[in-house]
Amino acid sequence: MTIEEVRLLIATPMQNEGVKSAYLFSCFCGLRISDIIGLQWKDVFIDNGQYRLAVAMQKTKEPIYLPLSNEALKWMPERGDKTADDHVFDLPSGINQLIKPWAKAAGISKRFTFHTARHTFATMMLTLGADLYTTSKLLGHANVKTTQIYAKIVDSKKVEALSLIHISEPTRLAL
Repeated sequence: MTIEEVRLLIATPMQNEGVKSAYLFSCFCGLRISDIIGLQWKDVFIDNGQYRLAVAMQKTKEPIYLPLSNEALKWMPERGDKTADDHVFDLPSGINQLIKPWAKAAGISKRFTFHTARHTFATMMLTLGADLYTTSKLLGHANVKTTQIYAKIVDSKKVEALSLIHISEPTRLAL
């Protein structure tokens, strides 16, 4: 999704605010749904004033130490009296069915699943200027080649953006 579509989702109410928060948290940190479901308060810590997550990715079993942006932190619930072993997000089953009406209400008609949030994070990082290697590490990819698909999406967006420029009659260059 585009940054503007994320803004639309933020502005659109959802019946289950916990699911909305978890989805938007994923948009701003890139975690998979399986990692968000398994996320416990003991996985959240502060290191030199920076909030971080220490998680072993469910899919790859690789540990990552993920710094959290202020945007991601906005979508984390208050810890309150929860213990270290309590889950950060209390999520119901069937999340993809819960988020589809929310996307529709926000005017988003493209394919929309929880995994879209992870794709959104990757695309957003590259669009905003993060390099491929850093984005790869933030996603927990073992190989940068896995992340390159997002770079292709960003490249196509660049070409699309350039096609918006139309001031005068085109001049053809002979090459």
